[in-house]
Formats: sequence, structure tokens, C-alpha cells
Amino acid sequence: MASAPWQFGNVPGPRTATPIDGKVAGRLIKVAKKPLIVVGAEAMRTSVGEGKTLIDYVIELAKLMKAPVVATSNTLKAFLERNFQPAAVMGSIEVTDRLQDPSWSVDGSNQPHDLIIYIGITYQLESQLLSTLKNFATHLRTLTLDRYYHPNATFSFPNLPEDKWVENLNMVLKVLSGEGK
Repeated sequence: MASAPWQFGNVPGPRTATPIDGKVAGRLIKVAKKPLIVVGAEAMRTSVGEGKTLIDYVIELAKLMKAPVVATSNTLKAFLERNFQPAAVMGSIEVTDRLQDPSWSVDGSNQPHDLIIYIGITYQLESQLLSTLKNFATHLRTLTLDRYYHPNATFSFPNLPEDKWVENLNMVLKVLSGEGK
């Protein structure tokens, strides 16, 4: 399945993301030993169903994965309002910078994360964050669960209509909970 960047000015070079669906994303997350979720401000404004925002989805995802969450931008308040405490609060550029260090982890264990999941960050910024990790943190795999294809990630959903994107997000949860195959 071939995909094109959502914004055509994004020229990623010869190595581009593998387009995947929700089942594959769920399996990738399931086999990750030490995943990390990085959440941006778009998660507060993005709806993924009736009365549910992307923040609510991330909380459900993090609980199923037992994975730490880094709240970026002003997302901390949204998490705390839902009685969820992120593992860290820092800027998306700062966490991306730290992830380049193979001995850094958000919990201070000096055991590196193996899968970084970006979600809810503006497309242009996320593209640059993923480019940084692609070129300067080769020990990491990256996955974006956003609606648009990110060629600088290791794995990305293709460009999807909103309803198909929400279906894929829900499939990730089903796979992690053991319902999806």
C-alpha cells in the first residue's frame, strides 16, 4: 500500500514509513518492550466519537499498554481533569531531543524506550520531530497514530477519512485487549 505525505512539501528521502492499519499497529504496540506515548495539544481538540476526545483515547490506550505518557504543550490540565497522571510533562522538542540519547528513559531507569508513539501533534511539527528521530536516533522505532501519513515515522497510518481513522484507532484497542486478531 503506497502512501503520499499529507503535505507535499514534506520530502523525507529514500526511507519512508511503512503504511499500516489498526491491527498491525496494535500488534506492534503489543510486542514493544518499553513503549512511550507522546501527546500534543491537538489531542484536546480532536474528536474520536460521541463525546470522546483523542485525550480520552490516549488514556485508554496507555492503560491497556501500561505505558508512560508524556504530556506536551498544555495537555496536562486535560489529563488531570480525567484523573490521569502523565509520567512527564515537557515540550515535544525537548522529549524528542532526549530520546536521541540511547540511555534516556522517561522513568529514569536508563533503559531506552523501543517504540515511540506520537499522537495529537500538529502535522508540520510532528514531521520534524519524526525526522529528527529517524536520522539521529536509529535505536528507536516510531509509530504515529494520527489521521495523516507521516513519511518520517517508521510506521504510520495512511491518509484516512475521519471515520476510517477512528475505526483503526478502535482496532488498536481491540488488539491490545485481546478482542482483535
